[in-house]
Amino acid sequence: MNNRKDKGPVPYINFFIKLLQGVRKKIGKINSIMEGKYSPALLASGVTAIAALITIIILFLPNYLGVANDGTTDGIMKSAGFYYMNKDSDTNYGDYFIKTYTEVASGEEVQGNVWNSQLIFFRAAKALDQLFTRDSIFDIRFLALIYFLLYLPALYLIIRQSCERVKTFSEGALIAGVGLIIFSDVGYMTYFNSFYPEAIWFLAILYCVGGYMSFQKKRSGYKDLSALFLIVISGSIMVSSRRQCAVMGFILAISMIRLVTVRRSFIWGGVCIASAFLLSMLSFVCILGYPSDFNETSKLHAMTRGVLFSSADPAKTLTEFNIDPSYELLADASAYDYLPFVRSGDSSLYHGFMDQYTIPDIGIYYLRHPDSLIGMIDVSIKQGMDMRRSNCGNYEKEAGFPKKAKSLFWSLWSSFKELSAPKTVGYLILLTFAVIILFYKGYSLRRVEDRRNTVFLDMLIMVLAFLLSQSILVIVNSGDAEMAQRLFLVGLSIDIMTYCVFGELLHKLRIV
Repeated sequence: MNNRKDKGPVPYINFFIKLLQGVRKKIGKINSIMEGKYSPALLASGVTAIAALITIIILFLPNYLGVANDGTTDGIMKSAGFYYMNKDSDTNYGDYFIKTYTEVASGEEVQGNVWNSQLIFFRAAKALDQLFTRDSIFDIRFLALIYFLLYLPALYLIIRQSCERVKTFSEGALIAGVGLIIFSDVGYMTYFNSFYPEAIWFLAILYCVGGYMSFQKKRSGYKDLSALFLIVISGSIMVSSRRQCAVMGFILAISMIRLVTVRRSFIWGGVCIASAFLLSMLSFVCILGYPSDFNETSKLHAMTRGVLFSSADPAKTLTEFNIDPSYELLADASAYDYLPFVRSGDSSLYHGFMDQYTIPDIGIYYLRHPDSLIGMIDVSIKQGMDMRRSNCGNYEKEAGFPKKAKSLFWSLWSSFKELSAPKTVGYLILLTFAVIILFYKGYSLRRVEDRRNTVFLDMLIMVLAFLLSQSILVIVNSGDAEMAQRLFLVGLSIDIMTYCVFGELLHKLRIV
């Protein structure tokens, strides 16, 4: 009996060893067949074609999928001349995706006065709709079509550049396949059928990252200038989309200066520095000219759902702001609760509480208490990992699904992130260490022959800076109360870092 028990696991171990050997042998045969035929361009083209089919199913075939409005897009909608068909309907917000809007304002509608880069896409979509339909009804799928046509080259670029280092078909196919799963997930694609800025952010980041990756190999000056131009245009659209994105222009500007070493040319260096200057100036203009994305309710939450929420001793923390410690009862309070302890606009909160601090005061507090900031960043990582707005459905009401229903089609990545992925600042720290360890070899601040690791490490540091800037900005201005609607770029940045680390690990370990 004992001997049988001892031998029990052995057949299973032998089975898995033989299975692994068989798989590796098959992979070896495939690589032998594809030797000399491997092409990152062809692989990226294949993945892009599959992504196109998936996206068409999601956006343009019944049941049409999108993201329900939550009310935050009403200003930009009205500025573009789009209005709800039934402005009194209780289904306009949150529950169901709305596909059609009227272009005719009712007598009670007030024209919006929001101006940002989104209007470029909205007005292009409106013109396209008019060209085909010639009516006063706007179908949001025309906006999705524009985003879709911009998405395909962006996906091709990032997949191709990720596969450039790889020399075997099996490695390239796996890296490309994972890229398809991540960057064509329904959680990303449904934003194309919406008025949210997330669609623009997604496309702009893909172009900036893919364009930056493309400097990993030597090529003609024309191609380098084209990539630089692509980054500047994409970055400018992103920076000018919202005031909260304005700071990202300074990060991009630093990255532009790092590209000076790519070519030994005075003209090239001048172009890079000029690009950095233009992005910096655009950031200044947006910071000074755009209205704040945050309001008085946000300021309340910056204290109650941020400073006090992360404090071990709220009463003591309040004294640092010269606020009566009795206000510690507001720790964790939110005006968005179903039965709120405090309400936005309550005049009793201003005298002695909200008039005692400013947003810069809160920023200084976090500088003095980095442990509180790290704790809040931990919360922001968890919120940012959720690609899909929990309070917004994907289906039209006519589809017959419950309120706020989410599509499970092509949702492997978003479901994994929601249910199984690590969502802590520890994961971000681990990911950052992995980036440094994998790409530090050969890194140089000067011009070098093999510049791949330098380019990739600079790019990933840029992405990390995007993540931290957005996380800290939201924390300082609104605590954790608005993270669900403002931290899309945090989740996207983590996805890009994860993807690059995966690809490099796969190459170094030679698993396939």
